[in-house]
Order: sequence, then structure tokens, then C-alpha cells
Amino acid sequence: MQTSAPLKQLLKLAGPVLVSQLAVMANGVIDTVMAGQLSSTELAGLGLGTSIYIIAYVSLLSVLLGLSPIVAQHVGAGRIDAIGLAFRQSLLLALILGVIGTLVLSQTRFWSQLSGAPLDVAQKVEAYLFWCALGVIPALIVRAFSALCTAVSRPRLVMWVNLASLCFKVPLNAVLMYGWGDFGIDAMGAAGAACSSCILALASAIAVLGLATIDQGLKRYRLLGSLRPDRKQLSELLRLGLPIGGTAFIDVSAFASIALLIAPFGAAASASQQIASSLTGVVYMFSLSLANATMVLTAQRLGAERVHEAREMARLGMTTAMTTAAFMAVCLFVGKDTLARAYATDPAVAETAALLIAWLAIHQWLDSLQLQYAFVLRAHKIASLPFWIYVACLWGIGLGGGAWLSFSGWFGSFNDARAFWWAGVIACAAASIGLGMLAQQTWRRVLATCPQSPPGH
Repeated sequence: MQTSAPLKQLLKLAGPVLVSQLAVMANGVIDTVMAGQLSSTELAGLGLGTSIYIIAYVSLLSVLLGLSPIVAQHVGAGRIDAIGLAFRQSLLLALILGVIGTLVLSQTRFWSQLSGAPLDVAQKVEAYLFWCALGVIPALIVRAFSALCTAVSRPRLVMWVNLASLCFKVPLNAVLMYGWGDFGIDAMGAAGAACSSCILALASAIAVLGLATIDQGLKRYRLLGSLRPDRKQLSELLRLGLPIGGTAFIDVSAFASIALLIAPFGAAASASQQIASSLTGVVYMFSLSLANATMVLTAQRLGAERVHEAREMARLGMTTAMTTAAFMAVCLFVGKDTLARAYATDPAVAETAALLIAWLAIHQWLDSLQLQYAFVLRAHKIASLPFWIYVACLWGIGLGGGAWLSFSGWFGSFNDARAFWWAGVIACAAASIGLGMLAQQTWRRVLATCPQSPPGH
């Protein structure tokens, strides 16, 4: 198999996915910047509210990601009718999960008290989460459609929806957060950011359901119709989706917990960790988009029973992702001081942040490696065992090991997040080894049960 055509397919799929993900991330950046123009109380309320919302939302939406490998294999096998059924069942699942998420986030008083925030900040958190709760269902519908479009190699549809939503974010935020007295609209503060996200999520949900009906490339799948439960299809979605959602919860909660655990080290430690975390989110999107594209293209070939081509596609995706991660590692290491100073004016914060960014350079390469293995396994519809590998590595080695290094006193005293980054590097290496061994075992099994001459023979 020639490399140029598959590589072109990979990049053509990964590019729109990356743009779409960065557009979603940009919404959070806009909210933070605009809340910072109000007051520290509004910014603190938005920060706490976002942290609570993200853990719940990412865990729920990740359950829907089991749709991608299922549909991708249907595409490869030419099972057109099965694609529509799988999507309709994912919509049903999105509604069920959305109701759960709405009920959980609507307990605003519980979450504000759990955060331990001062009364004035707690009130901001409650108002923010109220609007977040209302936006969960439409947001999950959009994510289900996104998973479908990626699986059928039409990610540009969701990319344009997300970019259009981003265009309206700033003006809508301005009206709702700052108010518009001429039209009798009172300032909502940080809650206005969540309200605008809710409105845009609803508009996006309407847009994607419309696209599911009118787009020529999607019409043949008959995506919309009866939402009557199909036990077999729902079972397959949950069998894949629940461990994927659990993995997302472990990943997000482990990283979020670092900020809480280092809080006693002071404001400089927290600020430097926040800088490293924000950069982590950006570089992670590059690895994630390539992992998604590799998973879909590999699963399509597996569905068509072109096993050797599937393995070559997985290898190409791995090579591309790791080359990209190596380039980003060099950029981060060389530019660590410049990046740190761009984020922080305090010399102490900038110095610590530069140190963490240097560790981030190593961490993101290993993180990309384990991510590629995990998504190739998802192409084989394998998600349960990787979940337990993540539990052991991210919670056990990463979070537990980082806490032990930081607070046991065996390795001296720490006043920043360095120990957590050291443990995180080891955790990613361990996860890469475990997932890599599982991937190799899976390929051997698949090749043994489905013998086929390599392409060109």
C-alpha cells in the first residue's frame, strides 16, 4: 500500500477535527478573558463552575464516543442501514445522559457548598451551573453528531457549526455578561457566559439535526427516525461508551485534583500549574485529532476485513502522531522561558512555569503515545481493559505517586507541582507500555483469525 494516499486521508480527516476542537476550546478562553474584565469574584465563580461542569460534561460526552468505531466499522463493511440505527440509538443515549447531567448539575447549592467557596463566589457558581445544566442535552446531541460525522469521514460539517458558534460567542457574551441597558438586559456576570453557551448549544443542536436531514452525503444513512430502544445496539454503545467515559473521568479528575492538592503551596504554585495546564490542553488537541482520525480509518478497514491495510493505517497514524509530538516537544522545550513570560509577569511564577513546561515537553510525547494505542484499541472495539490500565496509571502512579513524592518528605520538600509532573511522565510511560502490549496482542489475534495476503501480493 502506498503511503501518500493513506497519509492524505489521515490529514484530511484530522485537520477539521483539530479545528473543531480548538474552536470549542476557544469558547472557554473567551469566557475567562471576558469574566476577568468584571471582577475577581466573577472570575473565581466562573473558574469553579467550569471545573465542576467540565468533569461532568466530559464524562457524559465521552460515553457517546463509542459511536465512532461502531459506525466506522459499518462504513467499511458497507452496512448502510446499520449506520442510521446506531446514530438514532446514540441520540436516545444522549437524551438519557443529558437528563442525568441536567439533574446532577442543577443541584447548584450542593456543588457550591462542596467547593467550599466564600458566599459571594458560591452565589456566582450556583448561577453559572444553572445555565450549564440547561445546556447539557443540546450539547450532547451535537457531540453525538460529531462522532457520527468523524466516523463517516465528514468532519467538516461539525467544524463549520463550531466555527459559526464561535463567531457569535463574543457578542452574545458581551450582551449577557455586561448587560445592554438600552434593551432592558441586565448584566448577568459570569452566569451570562454559561447562558450564551446554552443558547449556542441549542442553536448548534438544531443546526446539526437539520444537516442530518438535508446534507447530501448523509441522506442515504437515514439518520433521523424512530428513537425506539434497540437492546442490542444500545448494549454495544454502552459496552464501549461506559469505559471510554470512565477513562475520560479519570483523566480529567486526575489533572483537576493536582490544582487542589498543590493549593497549600501558595498562589505562585497554583498559577504556574495553571499555565502548564492551559498549554497541555492545546498540545493535547493535536494528538487527539490524529488519534481520532487513525481510529476511524483503521476501524473502516477492519470493517471491510482488510486487516493488513488496517494495521498499516494504524502504524502510519502512530508515526505521524509521534513525529508531530516530537516537534512540539522541541518547540516547548526551546520556548519554555518565552512562553512562561508571555503568561506571567511575576518572575517567581514565570520561573516555575518554565520548569513545568520543560516537563510538559516530555509528558506530551508520552501522552500522545498512549493516546494513539488507546484509540487503535477502540478501533477494535476494545475499551474495558484500557480503562483499568488508566485507573492504575493515572490515579495510582500519576496522582497517587505525585502526592507521595510531594508530601511524604522522602525526596525533600516541594513548593510547586514538579513532583506531580514527574509522576505523570512515569504514569504515561507505564500506560504506553500496557496499552502497547495489549495492542500488539490484539493485532496478533486478529491476523491469526482473519488471514489475508498483504496488499500487492
